[in-house]
Amino acid sequence: MAYIRKRGTSYFVEIQRKGYPRQSKSFTSNAAAKAWARRVESSMDNGSWIDTSESGSVLIDNMIDDLILSFERFGLPVAKPKRSTLSQLAKYFKGVSIHDLTVEDVLVFAAERRAVISASTLQKQMYYLRQAVKNSRVKLEEDAVQIATEELIRKKVILSSVWRDRRLEPYEYKLLIKASKKHWIRHAIDIAIESGMRQGEIHALKLSDIDFKKGIIKVLRKDPRAEGGKKLYKIPLLKGMREAILRAQDDFGGRDRLFTTSGSASISDKFAKLRKQVGITDLTFHDLRHEAISRMFEKGMAVEQVRLVSGHSSLDQLSRYTNLKPEDVAKKY
Repeated sequence: MAYIRKRGTSYFVEIQRKGYPRQSKSFTSNAAAKAWARRVESSMDNGSWIDTSESGSVLIDNMIDDLILSFERFGLPVAKPKRSTLSQLAKYFKGVSIHDLTVEDVLVFAAERRAVISASTLQKQMYYLRQAVKNSRVKLEEDAVQIATEELIRKKVILSSVWRDRRLEPYEYKLLIKASKKHWIRHAIDIAIESGMRQGEIHALKLSDIDFKKGIIKVLRKDPRAEGGKKLYKIPLLKGMREAILRAQDDFGGRDRLFTTSGSASISDKFAKLRKQVGITDLTFHDLRHEAISRMFEKGMAVEQVRLVSGHSSLDQLSRYTNLKPEDVAKKY
């Protein structure tokens, strides 16, 4: 039988059933406490209940560390964007046991993240969290992450990446730069617009990777044919890119690493806050990459030249960037 008692702002549940060890747990709401009690008692009645006491309390941040180790033990590198996302997850759920995690906890996390990131980015974060749970092989009464993810999919809160044709308007750029003042995000914005580099590539940018005389930048990019899935590429240092990087170098005191934030996700998070501050809607940091590539075509660069800068694996992927603005075509023809 289940007993529910209120302790301060929490609801404490205790279940005593003959033939089973005593079960207890605390919740922030009475409804959540009753739901857990019904679920446990029902599983005991139908024989599906699992005793998780032997697996002990497994902290989610430790599970994430174990996930990274599971790759590194085989010499498989964990990409910086993924490592950054995992670090964010570990920080958010630090000290939380997987056995205490509820579906509501996961949904609250998803709601907070969705306020500053896209549906496709949130999908990726939920996938990494599920990956950490599965990698742990811990026995669970209820897989809160899996259940919450299924609910987010049904409600279309998380979606696969879709093609966006959002362009940055001139007045929006002025608003963003003015509001950023002397913050490092203004340099990240300029470099993105002038280079078309991905967020992770901008975050990892070092002056030692740039040859100003030859006009090239060394960038580590995904390559499924390369060992470890990454390959070092050399991309052209365009005039606008050079000027944006030199401005950042002057403001950052000439240090080798331009952006020293803990993870690349901090760039998109800061951009989202800045965008919201100035009242701009439906614009992501990744849209600046689209803007940069579209401008390259508008300047008359050939597809092969743009591909050399952008790093797209096929020419077909770049065709969608041409003539993005119907009004421009109408004026020209």
